[in-house]
Amino acid sequence: MLDERLRQRLEVLNRGALPTEAQAVRVSAASSLERAATPKPTPTGKPIPGILREGEGVTTSAGEHLRIRLPIDALWPHGSQLVAARQEHLRRRLDEAHQAVEPTLVMDAEFAALVAALPERVLMLDLETCGLSGAALFLVGVLRHLDGVPTVELLLARTYAEEQAVLETLWQTVAAHDVLVTFNGKAFDWPMVLDRSVRYRLTPRVADRCATPDAVELLHVDVLHHARRRWRKQLPDCRLQTLERYVCRRRRSGDIPGHRIPAAYAEFVRTGFERDMEAILYHNAMDLVTLFDLALRLAG
Repeated sequence: MLDERLRQRLEVLNRGALPTEAQAVRVSAASSLERAATPKPTPTGKPIPGILREGEGVTTSAGEHLRIRLPIDALWPHGSQLVAARQEHLRRRLDEAHQAVEPTLVMDAEFAALVAALPERVLMLDLETCGLSGAALFLVGVLRHLDGVPTVELLLARTYAEEQAVLETLWQTVAAHDVLVTFNGKAFDWPMVLDRSVRYRLTPRVADRCATPDAVELLHVDVLHHARRRWRKQLPDCRLQTLERYVCRRRRSGDIPGHRIPAAYAEFVRTGFERDMEAILYHNAMDLVTLFDLALRLAG
């Protein structure tokens, strides 16, 4: 307990009254409760050492590229169980929407189509490129169900010359799905895919399936637009990693900043140095996991 004369001297220095011990106890207790009520983001791990060596060569008519497959549990512990439970919940919600007088009040129309296409006909997409619009893309990440398991596929151009082969494999994959899910993909990722495909004169029959305004076979759901409507008033911004931290409650460790990625890829092509390339692969894979997580949350 403070001596009264000492308290008076401290109050003069503080230019105001000091809290009593009872008040200090109440403030401390309130702060503890506030910290307990706000769960900390859960670390998701670090880049996977040797991930490049887990890849396999894929041969296309344009040449070869590398493909790396990772089950979602390798990136998100127990992720496959959580995904299965959420998909079951969403199917029940979709049934409720079908029986409702106004289905869109139960489930947004885009997400109703997404849920109806789960699990086999939905494709998540995220790109890594050598810069802004017009630059080459070197990594196409997709997340889809393979043999019943949510799986991340990383299609990597090990040199600039393998970009066309990556795009050919991407189009073969896109053709097998009905719903495409991206984050800001309507403004960046999908125009980039179309632009680079035109450069290589890839089969227009496949590209037109997604490019023509009246094509209905492939629905493109841009999660960014839905996230802004849902959370823009509650969060500092709606960047993917902000949503990952505050909505998905996960925090990455050892991630590479996005602005460093083009230079890190150029260094990999020049020297074959793998550490930063593995960080890029992890970054892209985690973006896909978060995209999938957010899509399921928003749908429900």
